[in-house]
Amino acid sequence: MTGFLEQVAAYLHRAYGDDLERFCIVFPNIRAGLFFKKYLARLSDKPVWAPTFRSLEALMEEITGLTQADNLSLIFDLFNAFKQHKQTNESFDDFYFWGEMLLEDFDDVDKQMVNACDLFRNVSDLKEIDLIFDYLTPEQKKIIMLFWKDFNGGENVTLKTDFSTVLQMLYPVYETFKKELQSKSLGYGGMIQREAARLLSEGKDDCLTCEKYVFIGFNALTKCETIFFKSLQKQGKALFFWDYDDYYVSNLWHEAGTFMRENISIFPSEWKFDVKNLENTSKHIEIISVPSETGQAKLAGQIIEKIYANDDKQSENKDLSRTAIVLPDEHLLLPVLSSLPENARDINITMGYPFVASPANSLFERLAALQKHIRKYADGMRFYHNDVCLILYHPYIQNIIPEEANAVIKRIIERNRIYVSTAEFPDHKLLKLIFVQKSNARDFSEYLLSIVLEIATSNFKPETSNFKPQTSNLKPQTPNLETEYLYTFYTALQRTRDILIMNNIDMDVQIFCRLLRKNFASLKIPFSGEPLKGLQLMGMLETRALDFDNVIILSMNEGVFPKSATKQSFIPYNLRKGFGLTTSERRDAINAYNFYRLIQRATDARLIYNSAATDRNTGEMSRFISQMIYEPAFNVKQRNISFRINIDRKIPVIKERNDETRRILNMYLAETGDIKWLSPSAINSYLDCRLRFYFRYIEGLKEMEEVADEIDMSVFGKLLHKTMEIIYLPFIETEMTAETFTKIQKDKQSIKNALYRAFAEDYFHVEKVTDSDITGRNIIIREVLLKYIMRILEVDKNAAPFTILNLEKRLEVKFPLKTVNLNLSGFIDRLDLAQNTLRIIDYKTGNALRNFSSVADLFDRNKAGNHAVFQILAYACMMRLAPNFSTFSARGISGGVYVMKDLFEENFDPRIKISYKQPIDNYFDIADEFERELNMLLSELFLSDTPFTQTENLKKCQNCPYADICHR
Repeated sequence: MTGFLEQVAAYLHRAYGDDLERFCIVFPNIRAGLFFKKYLARLSDKPVWAPTFRSLEALMEEITGLTQADNLSLIFDLFNAFKQHKQTNESFDDFYFWGEMLLEDFDDVDKQMVNACDLFRNVSDLKEIDLIFDYLTPEQKKIIMLFWKDFNGGENVTLKTDFSTVLQMLYPVYETFKKELQSKSLGYGGMIQREAARLLSEGKDDCLTCEKYVFIGFNALTKCETIFFKSLQKQGKALFFWDYDDYYVSNLWHEAGTFMRENISIFPSEWKFDVKNLENTSKHIEIISVPSETGQAKLAGQIIEKIYANDDKQSENKDLSRTAIVLPDEHLLLPVLSSLPENARDINITMGYPFVASPANSLFERLAALQKHIRKYADGMRFYHNDVCLILYHPYIQNIIPEEANAVIKRIIERNRIYVSTAEFPDHKLLKLIFVQKSNARDFSEYLLSIVLEIATSNFKPETSNFKPQTSNLKPQTPNLETEYLYTFYTALQRTRDILIMNNIDMDVQIFCRLLRKNFASLKIPFSGEPLKGLQLMGMLETRALDFDNVIILSMNEGVFPKSATKQSFIPYNLRKGFGLTTSERRDAINAYNFYRLIQRATDARLIYNSAATDRNTGEMSRFISQMIYEPAFNVKQRNISFRINIDRKIPVIKERNDETRRILNMYLAETGDIKWLSPSAINSYLDCRLRFYFRYIEGLKEMEEVADEIDMSVFGKLLHKTMEIIYLPFIETEMTAETFTKIQKDKQSIKNALYRAFAEDYFHVEKVTDSDITGRNIIIREVLLKYIMRILEVDKNAAPFTILNLEKRLEVKFPLKTVNLNLSGFIDRLDLAQNTLRIIDYKTGNALRNFSSVADLFDRNKAGNHAVFQILAYACMMRLAPNFSTFSARGISGGVYVMKDLFEENFDPRIKISYKQPIDNYFDIADEFERELNMLLSELFLSDTPFTQTENLKKCQNCPYADICHR
C-alpha cells in the first residue's frame, strides 16, 4: 500500500513540478523529512534543487531568534527567579523536582496562550470570574468557578493559605524567568512557540523567506501552533496535508479523531487521499499475549525471521525498511536487538536507550556509593569492601586491569577486610584516580570526568579510539555502544559541571549525586544507522507520518501504552481544564491517534503484550487492544503464548559410585601417598545426607568465601575458641586451681587482649586490632563474647582442680574396618585430666543438645541427629585408639559440651546424658555399642556400593548449601 508521505510527494510533484525549492516542508519530526526526501527524489529524472526541510520547532526558533535551552540550564535559571521572589534556604537539589514540574507548567501555559496573570490569580469573589475572564467560554468559566467555590469552602485553612501563597508567587516568577531567558536569546519550547505566534499574528514576517510552507502529518495542535498556522494561511503561504482515516474521524465518539476533526475544519487539506484504510478486510491484526518481558522480544525476533522466510527475493537483497518494531517501553531495546535473526543485518534504531540502564550509569552509582561510605582512620582514608569489590568487578575496570583488580578482591576476602586502605591497592593510574575522597560537587565532577576519560582511553586504543585526551572534543566519530555510553556520561557530567561553575553553585557530594540521578533519568543514548534502509526499531512518537507494511508493537499493556501516570503539576485539574491547558484526556487522545494511524495502512499488525503481573506491569492489555477486540470494524485474531512449567514432578538426585569416586574414597584408607583424613564433622555430614557428603568431600564443592561485614555464628564460634585457646595456652601441663582462675578473672585487660588478638587473627586477618577497629554491631558481639568468656572461666573454676593437656590439638588415629584401617582426624577444643579421667571439652555457640535418647538413635538418619554428642563420642573413640592413650594413665574418658545458650543456667553441667538420666562419666560404658554402629556406618561409606542419595528428612535441607542443586 502506498504510504502517506509517498502520496504527498507525488501530489506536490504533480502540482508544482521541479520548482519546490521555493517551498519549506514542515514535519512534526525530522525522521519524516528523511523519508519524504527519498520519495521525492524518485519522482524526478534530473537534478533539481530540493525544498527546505524543517521541523516546526526549528522553524519557530528561526523566526524568533531564540534558541531552545537544555532542561538543566532552564531549571537553574528558574531556581534563580524563584529565589528572587521567595526567601528560602531550599537547596537546588530540593528545588529540582519542583523546578521540572514548574517548567512543564510554564511550557504548557505558553503553548496554549493562556493569560498567566489570570491563571495564577487568587479569586476570592466568584463574581469576579465573569468580569476578569470575559474572554473564556461559559463552560470554561463554570469549571473555574466550581474549583474556586470548592476551594474557598474548604476547612483546611493552613492548606488554603499555603496554596494561595504559592499560586500568587508563580506569576512574578514566570515573568522574571522569561525576561532572564529573553536577555540571553534563550527559551523553552512553549516560550518560543508563543513568541513565534505573536510575531506572525502582528504581521512581523520578515524572516519568512519561502513562498509556501507545507505542513505535513500534524495532529494535536497547541493554541500557538493554531495561531501560527492561521497567520500563514491568511497570507496564502500555507498548505496542509493531514494523515487520518475516516473510521475515527467520522465517528464523533472516537478519541483518535479528537484533534483531526478540528484540523480538517479549520485548515482544509490541499488534497484528499484515500481515507478508508483501517476497515480494509485484507488487513491482518493479531493480538498476542506473552507471560514475560523478554518473551515479547524473543517473539518479535521469530516474527522477523518469518517475514524474511516469506520474502520471494534473494536473501542478500531483502529489505525490511517497510517493517517496524515499535517499543513503547524503551527498556526492551537491547532484548529485542539480541533476539533478532542474524540475517537481519540492516537495522535502524530511531529511539534512544535509557542511560540509567547502561553500564556507565552503574559505574557512577558504584563510585557514588564509594564516596558515601568512606571512613577516616588515623592512617588515612579507608573504603568499604563491598564498594571496592563492586567497582573492581565492573566490566570497564575488568577490561583494563583484570589481574590487579582480582588480586585486590582475593586479598579482601582472604583477610576479611571490611575497610580497605589506599596502601592496599596496586600502583596503577586508574586505581589512584578512583580511590580518593572528594568532599564537594565541583571536585566530585572533576573526579568522575577524569575516571571516565581514563577508562575511555584505556579501553579503546589510541589508533582506533574515538575518545581524545582533549576534554573539549570527546565526541566519537564512529560510535559504538560502549563509546556512546561513555560519551553520554562524559558530556552530561561536563555540562552539569559547567552550569555549577557558571552559576557559582557548590553542594555536598551526596546532594550532587541526587541531582545527577535526576538528570540521568531523562538521558537517552542515541543510536546511528541508515534511516532509509533495513528494519526500523522505533519509539511510538518516531512513527508519526510514517507508514509500514509490517508493524510489531510490543508492551501493549495498560500503563505502558498509554502511560497511566498522571503528570505532576502546580495547577489543579479544574483550572487546567478551565483555561484550556493540557489534561490527561488530551494525552489519551494523542496516544489513540498515534496508535490507529500507525496501523491504518499496515497489511500486517502484531500487537504483543505481557500477560504476567509484575512490579512494573499489571498484566492487563492496553485499552486500545480491548477497543479493537470489541469494535465490529476489525477482524482481530487472538493468540496466547504460555510457558510449560512442571513443578510437581520431583526428580531424585542420585550419584552412583564409579572409578573416580572409589579412587577418592580409597585415599581415606591409604597408608602412604595422597592421604585424606575423615573428621567427625564429615561423618555427621554423611549421616545427615549421603548426597551432601558427596558434594562436599567427593566433588569438593565449597561455599563461596565472602567478606563478613558483621560477625555471624561461625565467626563468633571461631573467636570464642581462639580466645579461650590464647587464655589457657600459658597453663598447659599446669594444674588449674580455683585460685588460678581467680587471678585470670581479675586480669580483665589480659582477657580483652586475648579477645582482640582473636579478632586480629581470625576476623580482620591483621597483626593488631584496637577499639576503633571494632564498630557497629561488632561492639555488641565483643561484649557478648566477654560475658561468655567470663562465664566459662567461672564454670571451669567450679570444676577445678584439673590439668589442661592440650588445646585445639589435631588428633590422628587409624580406625579398623574389616581388613583395612580408616584415617580419622579432628581438632579437640580442649583436653584436660580431672580425677584420673580424660575430659574432652567442646565449645558450642550454636544450638546443641547435651542429651540423647540412645546410641542407636545417633545413627538413625530419619531423626534430627545430635551432632554435638556424636562429635564428643567420636573424639572419645579416637582418644581410646590413640597410640599415646596409655601414657595418660587415665581410668576412663568423659566429655563435656559448653553450650553457650545454656551456660548461664544455675548449676550448669556440661556432661552429656542419656535420656536426661545420669551423666556419662566414662565413654567405656558405651564404647562397644558406639564403635559397632560407627563401624557399620563407615563400612557402608567406604566398603560398599551404596549410592549417594538425598535425605528423606527435608528439615535437614533448610540450611544445606547444596539445596539449590537438589531443588529442595
